[in-house]
Amino acid sequence: MCPSNSTNAQGSNSLLAWCSACFKKTEHARVEGNTFSRNVYECQGCHRRTLQCRYCSSMALGGDKWDDECCAEHDGSIASFAKLNMKLKEISEFEQIFQRDSVNMVRIGKYAACAVGGAAVALPVAILAAPALAAAAGSAGLLGAAGTGTAICELSGAALTSASLAAVGGGTMAAGTAVITAVGAALGATQGGLIANSYFGDIKGFAIRRLRHGTKHGVIVVNGFLSEKGNDTDDWERTLSQYHLPDAWYHLDWEAKRLRDLGSMATTSFGKLKNSVAINTAAKRAAKTAGKKIAPASALTLAADLVDNPWHVAMFRAQQTGILLAEAISRTTGWTFTLAGHSLGARVIYFALEALSTQRRKPIRDIYLLGGAVDRSDEKGWSKAEKPVRGMIYNCFSKNDAVLGTIYRTANGFMSDPIGFDCIIHPSHKILNFDCTDLVPGHMQWKEHFGDIIDQLNA
Repeated sequence: MCPSNSTNAQGSNSLLAWCSACFKKTEHARVEGNTFSRNVYECQGCHRRTLQCRYCSSMALGGDKWDDECCAEHDGSIASFAKLNMKLKEISEFEQIFQRDSVNMVRIGKYAACAVGGAAVALPVAILAAPALAAAAGSAGLLGAAGTGTAICELSGAALTSASLAAVGGGTMAAGTAVITAVGAALGATQGGLIANSYFGDIKGFAIRRLRHGTKHGVIVVNGFLSEKGNDTDDWERTLSQYHLPDAWYHLDWEAKRLRDLGSMATTSFGKLKNSVAINTAAKRAAKTAGKKIAPASALTLAADLVDNPWHVAMFRAQQTGILLAEAISRTTGWTFTLAGHSLGARVIYFALEALSTQRRKPIRDIYLLGGAVDRSDEKGWSKAEKPVRGMIYNCFSKNDAVLGTIYRTANGFMSDPIGFDCIIHPSHKILNFDCTDLVPGHMQWKEHFGDIIDQLNA
């Protein structure tokens, strides 16, 4: 928690305080004394310009042209300096990291900025749909310069697509790898805490909920599309009670309303989801504009198509949720985990594995992917995803899964094929592709047949 402000601190030659640049408690040496404004200091850890927060004795960040009024706690960037390095006794404690130690003094201002800049925030989310959309935005001059300093809009072909995807962080497996790897290197420490703080507020209802106590091996289940009943776990627990009696059980809650909406569309009327105007319009435009340079207005129209599409927003949130899950696992010392995910829940697990691939320890025992909404052809991505796994990745697919076979492909501009409809194309002794076509009749029936799937895998 930020210590209270004091008049003596303003006159001190040095201060011991939290730094909003390096996020450590360090000495700050005074380099400029002022009578009518705040004194200027230099952090002795990161050597950045700092000033005392207006509301506490932690240090705000200084700049060349202006200085921040608030420290990172009071401007809402983080919940707590002290909790950024917090280790967990068990994974359901993860939410404690985001319990605020100080009031967010600029919350209203931030909300206003988000509303004004909505299009700027929405565009990267939409581009995550397919390489064609990233290339379209890059060719329209919306993404700045490539790593070499060359304007992305001046590039063409593969170079244009590659630079564009790099600029937005990518949502395809290959494009996202560099970003996920960078995140993974920071997991479990200060930088991982910063990333988690930035993502946590985006994922509605995020929680890792304990279902039962057990050993220090945890089984975490992750839902995809939900039934109209809500975010219940009865289907998962029926299977867990048969096969994981000694283990602790957890359910990862995330975006329940969005997943219920998608589940309702798939359950009550497959045609409603299949014929979604947003999905089909975006797919047609993506296919039509692939590899072409288009006007900025057209690129923004493409973005708008996908921002209105609940499927794509959920896909993007799954990537963020996966990184949060990886962060939680990294902070839970002395534990191992088995992960099981359905549909978009398998996508959450995929991104968690990619992030964990940079860690030395292998905290994951086994993985069960049921009707996964993840691309099957990215060998580099799957090569990374298998690294933190000690045992096996079981990819369970069904040719009867029309939601994946039709909607996933359409929504991604026909540029991605899902693992839940066919094999992962990556030769590995750790990956077992299991054809469940005779067991699973459709996308919403995966979890009720989970026990049957395990029985056959163990036969």
